[in-house]
Amino acid sequence: VRIVLPVRSAQLQITALLITLATSTALAAAPSDKGTAALEILLACKAGSDFTQAQAEKALQAAGLTHLRGGMFEVQGDKVALFGGTVDSASVDIAPGGSKSLHVYLKDVAATQVGRQLSVTTVNEDAETEAPSYIRKVDAKHTLHVGAADDYEGYSASVTCQIAG
Repeated sequence: VRIVLPVRSAQLQITALLITLATSTALAAAPSDKGTAALEILLACKAGSDFTQAQAEKALQAAGLTHLRGGMFEVQGDKVALFGGTVDSASVDIAPGGSKSLHVYLKDVAATQVGRQLSVTTVNEDAETEAPSYIRKVDAKHTLHVGAADDYEGYSASVTCQIAG
């Protein structure tokens, strides 16, 4: 038995197949934005906000990062989308005196773009970066940093919520 399809029907089937393949490939390559809400809240560094080591670690793990050593976290598996880029790594530092910082290092996004999203637009004159880095003093204890990175560092921007002890 031989079935002959009209040329137009075969073209439509091939087109539909190509669109399906292209869509599934794009979705597979797209970064995941799973569970980043808690991380975004911590990184917003709102006045009066606070976090414990456990809360920061839980937010990083919910976003898809894996705890490696010390306070370092890295993406294992799917890419994690955040602030228009993808997360490269992150760290949590809590000093005995109570000072705290949560750092996230991003790829594929400029510090200027991240700064605009977080309303951090004051250039940090103390930053030693080729491109501008930004800083916003939220209140007496909270400072939000958006750093530019140089090419050799392996990431393009960083976001840090720093809470004085």
